[in-house]
Amino acid sequence: MKKKDTSETDEKIKKEIASNIKRIRRSTRTYLTAERVAERLEMTRAGYTQIENGKNNINGVTLWKLSMLFGCGIKEFFPIRLDGYELSPKDIKEIKKKDEEAIQWAEDLWGSIKQK
Repeated sequence: MKKKDTSETDEKIKKEIASNIKRIRRSTRTYLTAERVAERLEMTRAGYTQIENGKNNINGVTLWKLSMLFGCGIKEFFPIRLDGYELSPKDIKEIKKKDEEAIQWAEDLWGSIKQK
């Protein structure tokens, strides 16, 4: 079986995570600059900015640190995905209301979404 090229979808997901990080940083109660966040993460401002622009990947530890710094749940950084192993037609409908791209990405990565 030939492996499906998902690099374009991977990039879209990475950009969505990056965009959410930037949005959450800017909306924090005490607005934090990218420079201040980079200091707290012990990285350069340029390195942090590349994360926010979707040019660099971010690891789980850094995501956890950001959630602590911003006072948000780590799930807020990710595109919408409901808990569970399969999505019901109702789940898919609810996700599409909030984030139609998330459904498209799942189909790009794994094929047609199995509906109950």
